[in-house]
Amino acid sequence: MKGKTLLSLLIPPLVGVAAAWGTPLALWYDMKEGLIAFLGFLAAALVQVMPITANFLQSDKLTPTEAEKLLASLTRQQHYWIGLLTATIVTLVVVIVGVALKDRVEGLQPLFEHSLFMDISWGAVVVFFVASSLGFVLVKMLGLFDGLLSLHHLRGELVINSAKRDAAEKATKLQQSIDLNGQITPEGYGQIIRPH
Repeated sequence: MKGKTLLSLLIPPLVGVAAAWGTPLALWYDMKEGLIAFLGFLAAALVQVMPITANFLQSDKLTPTEAEKLLASLTRQQHYWIGLLTATIVTLVVVIVGVALKDRVEGLQPLFEHSLFMDISWGAVVVFFVASSLGFVLVKMLGLFDGLLSLHHLRGELVINSAKRDAAEKATKLQQSIDLNGQITPEGYGQIIRPH
């Protein structure tokens, strides 16, 4: 788990550095409509899935331990959704502001110049922030599917356990009924009732 977290924190800055080194700000400016539409769609999807996850907690004859396990899992998932939604909104703002700065940063002197290394322009800095924030959202978005599947498996496991307990209770009651009455059918079963 810690390895995944570390990897998800390392990938976005690397994506940002690669994008800042290899792509101009004008390219990101040209992609702005698509990026804004994608991030808006993702935010809308998260706003839809969060209430569904919140309403996922239903009794279904759960034991207290199972209910606590389900609640803990749902709470973790809700925190994940909230974090992803926040990152998506921040990235949306970074994309909008970043591409809006295109004309303003083109004429500025480079932030860093060195004869042996590449120059770091203000445009490259903007590209770094846009690409790394977008990379963070994309990496975190992969966890969205894992989260949904893990909740599905947990819910399925709890429903099966509940059904097994219910079947065992019914079998116990039926056995007790047989033991008390000595018969499977209730008394008077099959009797013909004559109308008066």
